[in-house]
Amino acid sequence: MASCVNPQFRPVHREPTCGARLPKPPRRCDNAEVTGLSVALANLKPGTGKTTSAVWLAHVFAQAGNSVLLVDADPSGSALEWSDLAAMYPQLAPPEAAFPFRIVALPSRELHRRVPEIAQADDVVIIDTPQLEDHAGIARSALRYADEILIPCAPSPIEINRTTPVRDEISDIGAVRDRPARSAVLLNRCIARAHSTNDAREALERLGYDVLGTAVPRLEVYAQSFGMPVKRPGRDVWRHVALELIERCLPLGSVRT
Repeated sequence: MASCVNPQFRPVHREPTCGARLPKPPRRCDNAEVTGLSVALANLKPGTGKTTSAVWLAHVFAQAGNSVLLVDADPSGSALEWSDLAAMYPQLAPPEAAFPFRIVALPSRELHRRVPEIAQADDVVIIDTPQLEDHAGIARSALRYADEILIPCAPSPIEINRTTPVRDEISDIGAVRDRPARSAVLLNRCIARAHSTNDAREALERLGYDVLGTAVPRLEVYAQSFGMPVKRPGRDVWRHVALELIERCLPLGSVRT
C-alpha cells in the first residue's frame, strides 16, 4: 500500500493573503476513475447559494493555478448562463471577462459515470447540483460521485431544518458509493457580528454535522455577482473555504498497488 499524499500537499495554517497560492489538491487514491479533488454543492431547495458558491470556489482554485472543471448539473443552467453573460461583459475584453476554467452542462442522472470521461486527471471538479426536492436523480448522481459534499446553509432555523433531507440522501447514497461520503455545512449569508452565526454553528454541530470554520458573509459583492466577471475583492473568503476543503481531503487513505 503506497501513500497517496504527496509531501508538497501539506496543510496550510497561515492566513492567506490576496496573492496567496493554494496548493494543488492531492490526487484521489481510493477510486481509479478520477484522480482530482471533486466537490458537490447540494441542498434541498433552490436559492441557497449553491451556484454562487460553486462559481466563486471555481475561480479561487483556478486563480491558484489548478485545472478546474465546473459542472453545471442544474437543468436551469444558472452557472452556464453566468459564464455566458460574464463573457459578454462590455467593460472588459473577452479574455479578461471569460471564466478562467472549463464549464460543462451535465444535468444527468448518469453524472457519476460521465464526469470521469470528461474530467482531466488533475482537475478540481466543482459540481453545481440542482435542488434535491425537484431533481433528486441528478442530485443523487452528483452525491455519488463527489469527494466532498458541501451544504450551503444560511444561519436560520428553517435553513438548518432543511439540511436533514440532504444528510439523509448522503447516508442513503453511501450504499452505492465505493467509499464513505464526506460532507460539511458551509454557513453563508452571515451577518457580521450577529449572534445567529455562532448559534447556527452550535446547532448544526449538535446535530452531528461538520461545519467549516469559514462563514461566508452576506455582502453585495456576492449577492450581485451573478452574470458578472468575478471580481478580485471578495475572493479571500472563498480562498479560506478552499483551503479548508484541501485540508479535509488530505487524509484520503492509501492507493492499492
